[in-house]
Formats: sequence, C-alpha cells, structure tokens
Amino acid sequence: CRAMALARQQSCFAVIAAALWMIPSASAFSISRIGKQAHNSCAHPLKATIERDGLFWPSSPPNDERIDRSANSEEDHDDLFDEEEYQTLDAVVKIYATHSDPDFLIPWQKRHQTTSTSSGFVIDVPGLGLRVMTNAHSVEYGSVVQVQRRGDDEKHAAIVEAVGNECDLALLRVDSLFSPQNDDQFQPFAMPIGSLPMLQDDVEVIGYPAGGDSLCVTKGVVSRIEMQEYAQAGARLLAMQIDAAINPGNSGGPVVNDELEVVGVAFQGIDEESIENVGYVVPASVVRHFLEDVRRNNGIYTGFCQLGIEVSFLENKAYRKFLKMDNLDGENKRISGVCVRRVQPSAGAYGILKSMDVVMAVDGIPVGNDGKIPFRRGERVDLGCYISSLFPGDVATATIFRDGKEMEVSIPVSPIKDLVPSHYNNKPPPYLICSGFVFTALSVPYLDAKGAWDDFYTENVSYLLGLVHTPLKQKGDEVVVLAQVLAHEANLGYEHWIDLHLLKFNGVEVKSLGHLNDLISENMRKEEQFMTFEFAPEEGGRLIVMERALSEQATEDVCKEHSIGSHYVLRTD
Repeated sequence: CRAMALARQQSCFAVIAAALWMIPSASAFSISRIGKQAHNSCAHPLKATIERDGLFWPSSPPNDERIDRSANSEEDHDDLFDEEEYQTLDAVVKIYATHSDPDFLIPWQKRHQTTSTSSGFVIDVPGLGLRVMTNAHSVEYGSVVQVQRRGDDEKHAAIVEAVGNECDLALLRVDSLFSPQNDDQFQPFAMPIGSLPMLQDDVEVIGYPAGGDSLCVTKGVVSRIEMQEYAQAGARLLAMQIDAAINPGNSGGPVVNDELEVVGVAFQGIDEESIENVGYVVPASVVRHFLEDVRRNNGIYTGFCQLGIEVSFLENKAYRKFLKMDNLDGENKRISGVCVRRVQPSAGAYGILKSMDVVMAVDGIPVGNDGKIPFRRGERVDLGCYISSLFPGDVATATIFRDGKEMEVSIPVSPIKDLVPSHYNNKPPPYLICSGFVFTALSVPYLDAKGAWDDFYTENVSYLLGLVHTPLKQKGDEVVVLAQVLAHEANLGYEHWIDLHLLKFNGVEVKSLGHLNDLISENMRKEEQFMTFEFAPEEGGRLIVMERALSEQATEDVCKEHSIGSHYVLRTD
C-alpha cells in the first residue's frame, strides 16, 4: 500500500511539473519560493505570488486608463478611439424603477407595485444641462426611479422631468450624478445626437437587456424607415426598424452609428413567434424634436403637431373623375392629392379646409393619391410625418383643389388632444362618486383594463370602444362613464349597471366629470327633489332616478365603507 501511495505521489509531481513546463513564458507568471522550510515541509504547501498581466485578470481597471487626448500622432489614433468607445459605453446607464400604477377600474386605489429595469444614456439638453434619456414606459407611474452607471455599485435617485408619451421618450434629472461638485474623473460623457441613418447602415444597440446584469452590445443594420404606431400612446410617428436584437431591458438604450453618435432610441419589438430580428427605434429626428420642444417650453413637453383632418385616398379613377381632377382649368393636367372628409373642431384647419377639398401639396411638397409624400431618394412617408416635424405656432401653406379651382390656404398647426385619452401623463385617473355611483372618464387604459381588445367583451364595452376615435369638440370635454355601483340601500335596483355612457344629468348634457360635479353641486344648493342620470343611446337609454335628500348621506356612507379619502378627483390639465 505504501508503494502504491508513493507511486501516486510521484505521478502527481509529474503532472505539476508538466503543467509548469507548459507555461508560455516567464512574463506570464513570476513564481518565488517562500523560504526553504515551506518547500520541504508537507505541513506548509507551496505558496506563490502571481503578477497580473491581463491574461486571466485585467492588469488595471479600464476606468483607470488615461489617454492624452491632445496627442495628434497617428500611433495614438487607435488608443484615442478606444477611449471614445469607453466613454460611450460609460454614458449608458441602467435604470431601476418601482411602478405604482393606478387601478383604472377602482380609480381611488393603486395596483400592487411592480419593478422593472431598463436602459438610458446621458445627453446634454440645451437650456437644461446633463440629463438621462430613456423611454416613457420605462418610468411610467414610477414612485422610485434610480440610475446606475456602468461598473458602479451605487444607485442614484432620479427625478422624471419631462415625459413624451406620444414618442415614448422621457428625461431624468439625476442631481447626485450631475452635480458640479463631482470629481472630473467621474463627470459623465454626454452622447452626441447624430442624423437619420440611411437604409443598410450599420448600427449598434447598447443597453441592459434581460439575461444578464452587465452591459450588452448587439449589431445590426437599418432595415426600414417609415411611419409606425407607437404602442405607448397609439400615435403614428416616424420609426426606424433594425434587425439587431431588442429585448426587454433594452428599452431606452441608445442605438449608435459607426461614429458613436446616437441615431435612435430602442423602444419596442414585435411579440410574435413567427417574426424574428425585428426591433423598432425612435429615430434621431424624433428625438431632436422632443428635445427642442422641451427646450422651447422650459422643460415641458407639449406634443407633436397634426393637421386634424380625416381624408380619403384618391387611387380610384372614378373618385378622381368625380372630383374633376384630371382636367384642371381646361388643361390636360393631372393632379394628385387626398380628399378631406372631416376636420376636427379643435384643429387649426377647422374653418379653413372643407369637406371634399383635395389637398395637393403642403409647403410645396406634393401629396400623392395614396397620401404619401417624397422623403428621401426612393422613400415615401405619410403626409403626417412632415406635419409632425413642425412646432406649435408654425403655419403650413397648403395647395388645395376646391370647386374646380386651385388655391393656397394657410393652416396653423398644433398638437391635438383626444376625446378619449391614451394616457394621463403619470397622473391618477379622474373619478366622481355620487350615491354609490362611480363615474370616470373614458380612456384607453380603462378600456384595456376591461379587456376591450380581447376576444370576448360585453356589448357595453363594445359601444365604448366605438367612441375611441370620436373627435374632441372643445378643450376639456370627456366621455363620462358609469364604471360601477357601490351597493347602498339608496341605489338598490341599479347595482348591476356598469360601463354606461352618461349623456345628461337632470336634462342637461354632461360634457365632463368636472361639469357633472358642478351640476350635482347646483342640484344640492337648489334642493331639488330628484336627480336623474340619462345614459346612451339618446333615445331609449337607461335612466337612473335618485332622491336628492338621500344622496349626500349615501355618498358619505359608501366612501367610509370602502376607505375612499375623497369622493372625487378631477383632471387638472
């Protein structure tokens, strides 16, 4: 047995000797024996000091490397480019958010808190200074938002300063990170905003996607640039499609070109198994518009401009012949454009454009029969793409064809609010409780919570869904909906009525929740005997009748039972 053990021991020494012999050079490791006794004694194994040379561990952290940027020699060019890459990567941050979303079906309550991680990057906003840009959905209803730099163990508290839900962009102010008292060594690098890339240009997506904690870089090319619907608010804006992977966590991360300029911001993908390598990016032109809008309005985002018209395309020959478009003033001149069918009352074009006008051109840009305009060589985009590049207060000159004549009209452009909003800009949803009847303003989040886009939904929800694209007549108007009934002995018989569109209170048309609150208060002051609520449809709709004397006590009882602090919360914008 002792002989076998001795053989095994000799074999082990042979393996160790072979391993030491295979070390490529003395520069890789420097081994020094620590005393003669340690070498000869089995109680004290062999110890060694290892000099780090970058083979198995970085010789020095990248952040400690300093390159003289004033050097102009050719041999320093590669090192200079490496430093620029390091600065770009260091400018990309990880964002931690705790979301406290409201419950749109029980508007006085919040849902269970959720957490998320996403990406962002440092930019220099004129008039504001250094800020972190990310997606609006990344910090939506964020009760706590924190930012962490690459290679740092500290998280910095951030304040959401500006939000553009239409373009899914947001700006964060991080006082502890951008403080002037910071050492120059830790001053963040502001990433420059580049221009809109061309098709097939190489791009890189930088961020913190799911699947790991460290920074991730993926490469791809620009596949397509056209108008797309942004999922955050349903707005149609210019978007860039790339074939680089965009996964959860990439949201808000920069997309850069070969010059390390930001050409877009990752914001959404397609959640379908049959479609791969499709990611969407907010292009640089939309990013610049958002930043300029915030700068012009002292840190407040106002939105993208619209014409506010509904049109018909004129690709059908009979339609064009009906409008006499193929023979202008007796000349054999073919014109193109789109036919106006309706102008929204809140639009700047209201009273200027009329139904059956043909919009032929805007600011000298010809409009095709398919509603598209020239963009770049071989590329066409929707007319709305140009209008969205303008700012509130700008005036567009439209060439129109009306009653057989060509003329020019001036149209002021501005953002247009929706009657049914797609978001509340991180504010709580409005509601009003009267006698246990819970009224709220119809919104896209409310319909989403009711499952309006699912396979099965009720007839009442189907009716409300049809109101989504109803134009806004005047500022402040809302679709008031009976969301639910909190049971009380005063409202017995009505407890199962939900998702009903309120039209009138005591015979007066209800324009908004605030208007309804005023009508109820006036009814209380006049001490009228009854309160009546009339619901859609106009003829034959449901009717609620309540005694005024019981209403105030019923409202108080219901709020107390359900721990509701206030019987109403109204919109302030």
